[in-house]
Amino acid sequence: MNENTSKQCILIIDDDPIQLKALGHILFSLYDVRTAKDGEAGLRQAAKYNVDLILLDLVMQDMSGFEVLARLKASTNTRNIPVIFITGSISNEDEAKCLALGAVDYIRKPFTEVVVSLRVKIHLQLIAQMKAIENLSLTDGLTGISNRRGFDQMIKSSWAHAKRANESLSVLMLDIDKFKQFNDKHGHLNGDTCLKIVAGTIQATLERGSDHVYRWGGEEFAIILPCTPIDGAMLIAERVRENVASAPMQLGSGETVHVTISIGAGSIAPAHMDSDKLLVDFFANLDKALYRAKENGRNRVEMI
Repeated sequence: MNENTSKQCILIIDDDPIQLKALGHILFSLYDVRTAKDGEAGLRQAAKYNVDLILLDLVMQDMSGFEVLARLKASTNTRNIPVIFITGSISNEDEAKCLALGAVDYIRKPFTEVVVSLRVKIHLQLIAQMKAIENLSLTDGLTGISNRRGFDQMIKSSWAHAKRANESLSVLMLDIDKFKQFNDKHGHLNGDTCLKIVAGTIQATLERGSDHVYRWGGEEFAIILPCTPIDGAMLIAERVRENVASAPMQLGSGETVHVTISIGAGSIAPAHMDSDKLLVDFFANLDKALYRAKENGRNRVEMI
């Protein structure tokens, strides 16, 4: 197995050790290759690792490739991994069934090194292009941080994880104080500079790789803090507030100014909730906490 995780990852599922070794030999030098000798092992690896592409044998002793593909497609964690079937079957019906179940390609044995290499390369290039497009669609063009769409995707997965693991999930809602007056006084170009500096300051303050900031819209930002109770969320919120307040902003005129932010903080334990609908109520309460921070003098943190 290649441990270079910077390479795209290919999972080969085949119960024939000779074919497994042959495919691994073809792909090993270019990709992070992982192998599984049966369907169950392949399903476990597909769920565990960040797999970019699966090469799947059609006929295996423990379960058929059809069943493996059906189970991959049934799981939210693996349904989007492209699958190429590699098989000795010459049946057009088998090929049609593979494609109908969601496979992206079908390679017949005996295969050649050139065909396997080119087919894999083409599909991985398509995957890389799709990921690049997806990343652009989830990124705010001005600040470079994730946008509201990215937040919507992450909060759903974070909520589901917290529910399964019986952990707390905290969220911070942030708003730049008197941003309209800032724009009116200093102009929209300086307003854009302000947004970029605030976003960068927040991002630099977050120390854990699991914590992320998002541009919610306008001058509002949101931070998702997985596995974080309210005490921890309040500490991070105060640190973010202090760092933004002390961050100097040099305007186009050469003048240096500072801005402040108000924050609403909340924590929730989804495992103890009766309905995911309560996520909507949670955000309504976050908005109220942010509004209280504004009403109570700004440049402060209020919690639910």
